[in-house]
Amino acid sequence: MNNYLLIILIVFSLSISCKNASDEKDPNIVIKPDPQENPTPVTPMKGICIFATQADAFTEADWLALGSSPLTDFIIIPKDASSYGSNEAGYKSQLAPFMVNIVNQIVTRKNSAKIWIGTPGLSSLNYNTATSSLEPIYNYLDQVRSLVGTTIWNNNIGGVYMNMESIYGSVDYSNISANSCVKLMSDLSLMVHNNLKSKFLWIPYYGYGSDPDEIIKRIAYVTNKSTIYDYVIIQPHYYFDGTVGVNLSGVKHCIANQAVSYRDGTIVTPKASKTVIGLEMELDWHIVAPNNYSANLGRYNEYVSSFAGYKGTYPIIFYWDGTFQNALTGRINPFFQ
Repeated sequence: MNNYLLIILIVFSLSISCKNASDEKDPNIVIKPDPQENPTPVTPMKGICIFATQADAFTEADWLALGSSPLTDFIIIPKDASSYGSNEAGYKSQLAPFMVNIVNQIVTRKNSAKIWIGTPGLSSLNYNTATSSLEPIYNYLDQVRSLVGTTIWNNNIGGVYMNMESIYGSVDYSNISANSCVKLMSDLSLMVHNNLKSKFLWIPYYGYGSDPDEIIKRIAYVTNKSTIYDYVIIQPHYYFDGTVGVNLSGVKHCIANQAVSYRDGTIVTPKASKTVIGLEMELDWHIVAPNNYSANLGRYNEYVSSFAGYKGTYPIIFYWDGTFQNALTGRINPFFQ
């Protein structure tokens, strides 16, 4: 009997010792967090760009077609800043009323629409004005907010679109805000988020030309490292240049990684932001009825094959050209439906 009790005590002592040992954390073991705890943001944006010159030509039938489409988001893109005098007075007297009219036209036909208010266009030809553009652009946006009213602003304005497709000028990667374009974007972002209580979107083009990797790197440092943008939608550019087919796989890597990556899939710089990355579908009049150019159609179909799987998961926005209703019914609606 005494031997039996002794055996029970020994077994009990060993079980306690094993439990205590298992509770001690081995410093050589790295416990990885469950990826489901921090899932990638999902934003199924179905959008199109509408340039000011395109909107000017819209008919009542065009607006009605837009309203009955599956589209959810509309990015309204103003002309070059010089078209409005490159100053606050021009933006407020010419561009703001135009933008308000477009907003009202869309909301009247589609009351669930999310509309993105574009800034006056800055490009490689006039980016030197970036250093003096913050207050004029913000004041224009603030006027649009006042003119459309609180209800539409809160319910139908998706946010602000930065109308500058690349980072121009020299870049110091240890201090990217020293670049005037990045500085403008960063300062405007704070005002859009804090003052206008809205989102900020950018649609840069992916690498091409003599130094594609540099273009990609600039996008990456803004997208991956900064908190400037809520959404970055990348233009593959392949539709317009058949020599850069590798851009399709490059943009796919960017979306799959949710970090701007080089064409081989290497992430340019670690992602430290929550910026959601999407893509731009591209087409023009060559494949809008009655036209059907085979080379252009072939490239467009490669876009469809590459990116259709992202529908309903990440933002997709169409660049289009040609007759609006034909582009809508022939290409855009079928893609999203």
